[in-house]
Amino acid sequence: MQAQTNNLQEQQVDLSRLPKLPREYFDRSAIMTTVFLVYAFLVFALPVAGIYWVVGYSAIGTFGKVLLSLSLALVAQQGLHLFGWIGHEGLHFNLVKNRRLSAAIGISFSSMIFSHMGFGFALSHWNHHRFANREEDPDRQIFEQFHTVLERLLLARLVADWHYLVNGIQAAFGTLKFEVKGYPLSPKERQAMAWLNIIMASVWVAAYGWLIAKNPIAGIAAIGLPHLLVVFLTGLRPYLEHAGTEPGLFRTSRTRISGWLSTVYFFNNYHLEHHLYPKVPCYNLPKVHQYLKSKGYFDLADSFVEQGGLSNLKYVTAQYGYASAPPQTTPKKEKGFSNFSGATSASGRGR
Repeated sequence: MQAQTNNLQEQQVDLSRLPKLPREYFDRSAIMTTVFLVYAFLVFALPVAGIYWVVGYSAIGTFGKVLLSLSLALVAQQGLHLFGWIGHEGLHFNLVKNRRLSAAIGISFSSMIFSHMGFGFALSHWNHHRFANREEDPDRQIFEQFHTVLERLLLARLVADWHYLVNGIQAAFGTLKFEVKGYPLSPKERQAMAWLNIIMASVWVAAYGWLIAKNPIAGIAAIGLPHLLVVFLTGLRPYLEHAGTEPGLFRTSRTRISGWLSTVYFFNNYHLEHHLYPKVPCYNLPKVHQYLKSKGYFDLADSFVEQGGLSNLKYVTAQYGYASAPPQTTPKKEKGFSNFSGATSASGRGR
C-alpha cells in the first residue's frame, strides 16, 4: 500500500517543471525590507564604531584591544556580507515594487563594500541563473579553478570581485563584453545603474577616508579588518552553496537549514529555493521551502537540503569541486533550470 502511494505521488510530481506557488509568496513587504536594511546597517556600523573607539580612544591594553577589535570585526564583516545580500535582493528587484528603486537601494548599500561592484555582479549573476552549474555559468568559470581550502579562502572572492568590477566599468561605458539576454533593464538603464554604482562607491570611499584621516590607526582597524575578513569568508560561500551540486531543476544549489544561519544571512541560506524562484523575496524563502517539502519535491529529486550550519563545511574542501557532484553521487534524470526571472527551460546535464 505504501509503495502504491509513493508511486502515485511520483506520478503527480513533475520534476521538470516548477510548481506554481501561492501568489503572496512573491509579495514585497515594506516592513521586512526596512528591517533588513536597518539590521544590516547596525550589524556593520555598531561594531565598526566600537573598533574605532577601542583602538583610538580607550585605555584598554594592547592585547585587549587586539582581541576585542578582532571579535567586533567578525561581526562587522557579517554586516558587509549582508550589504552584499541587499545588493543581491535589490538587483533581483525584490526590495520594493519599483524596479529601478529596488536596484538603486541595492546598489547604494552594496557600494559600502570597498571594491565590490554590485551592478557588475548583477550582470554576471543574471547568467549564473540562466546557466546554473553548466559550462556557460560565469560563477562556475570563476570558482571551479580554486580547489584547496586555502585557495578558496584567499583568492576566490578577490578574483570574483575583479570580474564584477570590470563588468561594472564596461557597463558604465557601454562596452560590456558578454550578452545578458532578456535582462530586465534597458541598455541605457544598465549604464545609469553602473554609474550610480561608481558614484555611490566613491561616496563611501570618501567617508572611509574621512574616518581614517581623523585617526589613521583606529580608522584602518575599523574599516580594514571587517573588509579583510569579509573577503576571506565570502570566498568560501559559493562552495557551501554549489560544490557537489549539479545542473538541472531542484539540483542546482544547496539549502542549509539552520536558525542561526537564517538570522545572520537574513534567510538567504535558502539558496536552492532562491534559484527555483528568484522573484521571491528572501524573507519568504522559508515558506517556499515548507511548501515544496510538503509536496514531496525535495525527497523525489533528492535535492541538496541539509540541516545545521556547520556540518556542511566539508564542501569548501578539495573533495568537492564547484558545481561538480562527487563520483559516488548517483546520476539523476534530466531536469530543467530556472533563470534570473524565474522562467523554466529544459536543460541537459553539464557538458
